[in-house]
Parts: sequence; C-alpha cells; structure tokens
Amino acid sequence: MTFQGEGQLGWFFWRAVAEHPAKTAVIDISQEAAREYSFEDLNRGMNRVASMLRGTGLQIGDRIGLAITNRVEFLITMFGAMRAGLVPVPINIKQNKEVLAYIFADSGAKAAIVEPAAGRHIIDAASDVPLKLSFGEEVKDWSSFWGAVQSASDNFEPLPIHPEAPAFHPYTSGSTGRPKGVVLTHLNTTWLIETRQKYWPAKPQQRGLIAAPLYHKNAMTVAFKPKLRAGGSVVLMGNFDPRLYLRAINDWKVTEAGGVPTMFSMLLKQRDLIEELDLSSLQMLRLGSAPAHAELMNEISRTFNCPSAQGYGLTETAGGCMAPPLDGRPVPSASVGTIMPGTEVKLIGPDGEERHDVGEFWIKSPANTPGYHNLPDANADRFVEGWLRTGDILSKDKDGFFFFEGRIDDMFVCGGENIYPKEVEDILLMHPSVIQAVVTPHAHPTKGSCPVAAVVTNRSDVTEAELKAFTLANGPAYAHPRRILLKESLPLTGVNKVDLKQIKAELDQLELEGNG
Repeated sequence: MTFQGEGQLGWFFWRAVAEHPAKTAVIDISQEAAREYSFEDLNRGMNRVASMLRGTGLQIGDRIGLAITNRVEFLITMFGAMRAGLVPVPINIKQNKEVLAYIFADSGAKAAIVEPAAGRHIIDAASDVPLKLSFGEEVKDWSSFWGAVQSASDNFEPLPIHPEAPAFHPYTSGSTGRPKGVVLTHLNTTWLIETRQKYWPAKPQQRGLIAAPLYHKNAMTVAFKPKLRAGGSVVLMGNFDPRLYLRAINDWKVTEAGGVPTMFSMLLKQRDLIEELDLSSLQMLRLGSAPAHAELMNEISRTFNCPSAQGYGLTETAGGCMAPPLDGRPVPSASVGTIMPGTEVKLIGPDGEERHDVGEFWIKSPANTPGYHNLPDANADRFVEGWLRTGDILSKDKDGFFFFEGRIDDMFVCGGENIYPKEVEDILLMHPSVIQAVVTPHAHPTKGSCPVAAVVTNRSDVTEAELKAFTLANGPAYAHPRRILLKESLPLTGVNKVDLKQIKAELDQLELEGNG
C-alpha cells in the first residue's frame, strides 16, 4: 500500500484509518460527558482543519501557535495544521505572560489558535500575532475558528512536503533560562515512531491513558503517537487528578499508563481506591521526563502488579532515545534502558575524552533536531559534527544499561567533593518512610555549598533528625543534607514535574545549624 503522505507527521496513523476507520481511537473524558472518536472521525477533523487553514493565506512553513487545553480538539488542530504544511508551536499555557509573549515572538508565529478557557494571559500574550483564531467562546475582534472548521471540506490531499522540513516547533521548559525553540522535522519524529513500532510494536488492542499536558512531549511520545500508529486507542484526561486517573483505568480498561514520576508518587498515596478498583487491565506503566528512583519503580510494580519502565529522552531528540534491549533481557529498575537501533552514543568525561563508565551523554540519531531556532551560539555549543551534547550525566554498566546520574549544571562542590543532587536523593529514598525527595545546594560558610533537602514522607512522626542520621549512616558524610524540610507535598510545574525553582527558593531560606 502506497500513500502520498507517507513520512509526513500529520498523516502518521494513515494505515489505521485505512484498515479500521470505524474503530475507536480517542476517548476524550476532559468534559463532563465522555466523547468517543473513531479513526475516521479524527482523519476527517484533521482534514477540515487543514482545508480551513489553507484558506487563510498562511503559507507552507509558517509557524502557528497552539494554546488549547487537554481535549481532542488539540490533537485534531495540531496534526491538521501539519497536513496544511504549517508548523505548530504547542504552547505551555501555564507559563507567565512574559514567557508566552516571548515564545509567540521568537517563533515568528504568523497565527495563533487560542482557547479562551486557557486563560486571559494567553489572549494578552498573543496580542501581536498577525492572525488570531479563537477556539471556543468568542473573543472580541477574533474570528471564530472551530465553527469555520466544521464547515470546511473533509477531503484534503497530502501536500508535497520534504521529510526534512520542519514539522512542529516546541519549546523547552526554560528551567535553566529562557525556553529554547526546538525545530523538529517530519523525519525526526516519524523515524522515531517507525523505529519503535518495528522493534517494540504497540498492538491494536492496547489502550493508553493521557493525563500529562498535550503540549509536552511525554503525552505524545509515550501514548498518543505509538498507540494510534498501531491502531490502538487512548483515553484523554483534561488534567491530572490521581483519583480520577485511577478511576479512568478501571472504567476504560486501560492497558498502559504513563506520566512523570511525581504523578505516580501521588497515585501511590491513594491506597484505599487502588484496593477498591479493578486495575487488572494494566500491562505496563511508563515513567519519563524526569528521573525515577529505583525505590519508586519497585513500589509502582508491586502496587499495580504489572511491569514499570522509565525512559530517557529530550525535546531535542523528538522525545526518546532509549529502549529495552532487543534480546529480551530485563531492564534494571533504576535504568533508562539501552540505546535504540540506528543511534550512536558516547560518554564524554570532563577532560573531553570518551569514557566507558560515566560522563556527559552525547547522541547521534535521525531523531536529533537540526538545531535550536534563532540561537546560533547554543547550536555551536550543543551540536558537534552531528553529535548532540545533552548536558546530562549518564553511567553505563557492564551489560550496556544506562543510568541517569544528573545534569552537568546540577553538580556542586561541598568542601572539595563533587555532589550530584540525585546521589543524595537516592540515599534519602532508601528510608522506608520517604516517598519523594529533592536536593539542592545551599551556601555554606566554610564548604562553599552543602546539600539541603525537601522530602515527603508517608508517616507524620518522621523527624528531620531521624532522616539526617539515616543519610549519615547510609552515605558519605560530606553528602548528608545539612537541613531537611518536611513537606506534605511538593509544588509542581505545568507539566507535573517538581518545581525546582520554588523548592530551591524555600530551601534557601533555611538557616544552617553549625558548620558541619
């Protein structure tokens, strides 16, 4: 079977449309009443979006900002825009107005599709975009987008778009500065989708659950793209709520669920509901976008009675670059897997020489972005002769399994000793009552910096002194946290990761005790 749109991301699930058009593809539970969409429903919707946008005067390659909440219309609009040859810029709607305005301006967006329900700050931030299309409730002086989509033609033929042309234009989280625009081509993402389907195929009977924001790579990479490519289905939540998430698994017989580690830490607290519901449909739980400690992975597998796995990837690698080994060997719980076929990796030490045990992770892959948008200095620094310097420190064991150790930027020196926050977090998480831990550096009068921590426990009587004594007994003295802040929960960012900036601000206020 040949198809003109082969290799274009906007048509990535064309085979499923052709083979079983009436099968359910998406169950949208973001609204009060669940809405089910077949593969043909999605296909026609995307064609209508493409037809409507082609009639606006927008040209192939033009950027179009998408500020839509978690609902099926996000998916239809994003991939419909790609079919029209446009380059969607998925917007983190929880960013502040200044960052949003920067993203609209930096991307050079010629149009913006904005859902007013996403917030007034979105509307204000998009005020300078030339063409503004409102999705949902009418906004003054903005044209109605979705009404025009419904009346557009659902017959749209694929356009001649080169595989190495930009497909979409996401932005990094900006945790280490301003968000960086990452240009991802059709080839980058379709290569990743097809490689995963070739070696670790999803099945038509599988059903994923999405609660992470659709503007984030985790939701798209872990569930939406692989499941629909294989003819499977996904359940889409409006946002993450641990109890609603568990009920969705029960009600819709979800076979695979995923998210960031903090989401699963919150799920584990719902013991009463876990025992009440039937979660036996689960076959796999996938964690990504942030490191997951071995203790959390093991607890997840025990609690839900199914395998769990953690992945590793970056926006710059189209979302993923690690996978289980092809020979079927089990992946250690703390490992992010082995390298994917078709990729090259190496570990580089501080001296610039390649190492075989631990170092900065460099990768060369067809999924690598061709570069950042409007950032020549960053491109010169991060891309070296086809290699992407990730800035992440990974280690590799004798069996070829990789382990995330931290970011180069996270390392700090305490009394002459190099410390990565994760190594201290790992020690804290060995304590049976600690379920979450975050470690940051704190200014120290004699040692330069020292570790401090914020933790969440499952016992109300756990004390700071008990935890400090535990870290001293189970790790090197220089690495023990000089202060430990006990919290009921950790603040989260818009993509459900721990908000490190807010945590560090809180920990910076702690007063050290003595000069230890």
